[in-house]
Amino acid sequence: MKNRSRAYIRHQRERMIQKKWVILQNVMLRGNEYMPVRGTLSKGKVHCSCRMCRYEQYHSIPKAKYKAKLKAMEQEIDDDVYFLLVCYSFIP
Repeated sequence: MKNRSRAYIRHQRERMIQKKWVILQNVMLRGNEYMPVRGTLSKGKVHCSCRMCRYEQYHSIPKAKYKAKLKAMEQEIDDDVYFLLVCYSFIP
């Protein structure tokens, strides 16, 4: 594991706390009096299965990496088909 500075660790912790804080405020519509202590939000993952948080999965939209793989495979198929057409079209 790489050595991380304290500033990096604090930054990542605050980033995760802020992400969970926004979800609690905007998605779950919690008021300030019902919010947990900020430090407790740094533990664990966000387990949200609402349609807003899982929009791509709910509507069957492929992720960017799968789109890129599909595009590369289609390009490879097109290149192979073009190669076959060019090679075998000049045979007398």
